[in-house]
Amino acid sequence: MAEPVALSARNPTLVMLRRLSGRRSARLEAGAFVIEGPVVVDEAQRAGVTLDELYVDAEALTAAPPGAALRRAVDAALAVGTPVWSVGPGVLARAADTSTPQGLLAVASRRTAAVEAFAPLGAPGPVLVLVDLADPGNAGTLLRSAEAAGAAGVVVAGSTTDPFGPKAVRAAAGSVLRLPVAEVPGGVDAVEALRRQGRTTVATVARGGAAPEDVDLTGPVVVVVGSEAHGLDPAVVAVCDRRVTVPLAPGVESLNAGVAGSLVLFEAARQRRGPHGARARSTEPGSPAGTDWTPAGSPDRLGDR
Repeated sequence: MAEPVALSARNPTLVMLRRLSGRRSARLEAGAFVIEGPVVVDEAQRAGVTLDELYVDAEALTAAPPGAALRRAVDAALAVGTPVWSVGPGVLARAADTSTPQGLLAVASRRTAAVEAFAPLGAPGPVLVLVDLADPGNAGTLLRSAEAAGAAGVVVAGSTTDPFGPKAVRAAAGSVLRLPVAEVPGGVDAVEALRRQGRTTVATVARGGAAPEDVDLTGPVVVVVGSEAHGLDPAVVAVCDRRVTVPLAPGVESLNAGVAGSLVLFEAARQRRGPHGARARSTEPGSPAGTDWTPAGSPDRLGDR
């Protein structure tokens, strides 16, 4: 491991880390992204993610007790020949998305899958599709829920926030590193590609759909979640096979997108575990398009700002 170095504000390495942390275009151009903090870096290594470089705060490493995630991550990187750079106090805070990166940053290659990778249909679990989801906290929450509910993979479509952005990676708690993630230009394209595989596509809408427990979600299903402010585009809803709405108590306008999508995913998991699956197959009445789970500007929206 190299001796501690003091990276200046104009140092190319520090500039590179800042760009990867702050700009999606930089991550796409470099085919790389930043992982912040020893816990998520440790999870990435356990998931078999190949790290390009590791940057560790020299003082934090010295203070870390034996067996700490920081030490495990550094030792694992050194064992496989990953370059590990020791940096001086405050350097990582200037390069990271957060002010407290906990003494460790890693650069990893951005890995995405093709939608076709979610076949064959015998693979367990639903596929989650995120269309125009704006909040990285919501995206990360849904990725985490998808993995916990046994999803086969996630498709990011339209203008959805980058699942490899620092906020989304932190909110996903390692799930984006373990789940297959595909990126498709448009929501309609994503839904139609999955329908061609023989999957049943289920649009989450704020009103007018069937309750999730009344829809058979035991088969090869696709759960489609739209933007926080405007919900799913009507064109996306139109190409979906089913519509579901989470029932709410009187007077409650909507749910957070991350919560609503998670509820549907876990209902699918419950049905797969249960002896009889869904209570009944149902068709849904027509409903206005939109997954307006959280009104724009609502103070309870998830994610970092």
